[in-house]
Amino acid sequence: MSFGAHPSLCSGLAPQDDGIERAQRQGGWVYILLCRDKSFYVGSTSHLAVETRVAEHNDGKHFGYTASRVPVFLAWSKWFDDVADAHAAERRLKGWSWAKKHALINGDEKRLLELSKRRAGQPADMKAPLTPTRRQLTVEFQSAGARHPEVRPGAKRRGAPKDV
Repeated sequence: MSFGAHPSLCSGLAPQDDGIERAQRQGGWVYILLCRDKSFYVGSTSHLAVETRVAEHNDGKHFGYTASRVPVFLAWSKWFDDVADAHAAERRLKGWSWAKKHALINGDEKRLLELSKRRAGQPADMKAPLTPTRRQLTVEFQSAGARHPEVRPGAKRRGAPKDV
């Protein structure tokens, strides 16, 4: 297994480094760590050096997933000029399978594209029929003359004023 940084992949997620001093930006890193058990951890940080965050994981400063899987190694990272873009990319990468993250790390664009195809083979908007709105369901239900099974004709509603 070869793990190297390939920041050119995911370039569509946000603009790449444009030469502006990083200290002047409000950006952040998205990174993938290889854990001792060969699992991946995806995270983000606003530290100027992503290695600082990796060291914090290895020093046990962050409880959670990596705490029981140290040592961890930086497998991939990418700088984003806007921290909001970094967080969006982090959320997207967290949803990826192990195989897809592995392809990203190794720079295997062919495999990455293969793993990105929908398994159902059809666009998301074509997969499920449109769900009727609540109003459409109500109109359809009432037009059929049906009543809710818990509502009996002549039954008093809870909280309704009592007859005197």
